[in-house]
Amino acid sequence: MKRTLPLRTLLVDDSPEFLGRLEKWLVRHPSFEIVGKAYSGVEAVKEVSALRPDLVLMDVAMPLMNGYEAALRIKEGAHRTIVILISFFDRRETSEHCDSKADAFLKKDSLYEDLLPTVARLFPELWVDTVADL
Repeated sequence: MKRTLPLRTLLVDDSPEFLGRLEKWLVRHPSFEIVGKAYSGVEAVKEVSALRPDLVLMDVAMPLMNGYEAALRIKEGAHRTIVILISFFDRRETSEHCDSKADAFLKKDSLYEDLLPTVARLFPELWVDTVADL
């Protein structure tokens, strides 16, 4: 599947406040188009199937289905969605033994510094080296 900018992005977190802040930050960057939000892993899997985003930014700790399991199910699907898991905790503190197939893992406390370089690494064919900081 050929991707183009802006990246169709699905935001997933059980905190509406966090999702609101993240969306407000991302809409200032022309490389992202927020196509939807979900509040659980179950909703995320359904939304990926319906919306077919290029990128999913998803919290690890959520009710009904955590981010690791949701990422695994998303990656098993036909659409080649890139999944970045986010958490307040280190990856080894959240689930050492879970093989989610996520493309990246970022800590929430450094998300705004690490997200753009991570997306540039995951989408090198789209991203210009001179991405302005937000």
